[in-house]
Amino acid sequence: MEPPRSRVVEIATLLERYLALSVYIGVRGMIFFGSWFILYTIIGLFVKMSGWFDPPYPPLSLESDPFFVIGGAIVGLFVVQSAGSFLLYHFLVGVEDEKSEFAVLMGFISLGFGGALLRVTLPPALRMVSSIV
Repeated sequence: MEPPRSRVVEIATLLERYLALSVYIGVRGMIFFGSWFILYTIIGLFVKMSGWFDPPYPPLSLESDPFFVIGGAIVGLFVVQSAGSFLLYHFLVGVEDEKSEFAVLMGFISLGFGGALLRVTLPPALRMVSSIV
């Protein structure tokens, strides 16, 4: 028979599971939407340089390209979710060695990258979505 677990241990275990799941979902979403975003960016650069297709809006424009702006905002959200959850998970379980310190450093860098991407793309994306709705 197991001894009863304290309330703090139960909360920490639940938090650890939630953060691990959040990192898992964030990384999967970042890979899925990020690959589509990179593909759209490459195609947009090709269209912009070749000039053989003239879409109704300028491709890769932060003011008028809805796929570029909304895709960038979605990727930024997933980057911030996965990096933030990863950092909180590492601080919950502890940082023991140089590999963990390097992982935390990379987590802070990716959190900054995702935050900067959101700062640039989220306001135009919200304007575009609100104008559609």
